[in-house]
Amino acid sequence: MILMLLAVFGSLFASAAFAASTSHVNFTTMLAALLAVISLIFTVAWLFKRMKIPILMGTKPGLKVISQLPLGQKGRVIVLDVNGEQVLIGVTVHQITLLKTLDTRTKNDESASKAPNLDSA
Repeated sequence: MILMLLAVFGSLFASAAFAASTSHVNFTTMLAALLAVISLIFTVAWLFKRMKIPILMGTKPGLKVISQLPLGQKGRVIVLDVNGEQVLIGVTVHQITLLKTLDTRTKNDESASKAPNLDSA
């Protein structure tokens, strides 16, 4: 695909390249600038994906994942904060089930390995 783009740009600017005495330098400079812009685009996209900015990821402000615990290959238990109320849900490949509305708030928001109290579920 890059070669096709270079061929199209080369055919558009072929007359200017043959007229100039330093066409090799101009082509090299243009190619280096093109590669720099493409690598900059990929780097910025990777950084945005890595930083997980809620606005860019489409996350709603009233919904937040507090913690989650995998229960096998495709199942997990998740504690969600929905507008200040915490709920415990079970997620599988085929369904999402509300397990319990939590009365007490979990203390550690970043703990993915700590399971909430399931005794009264």
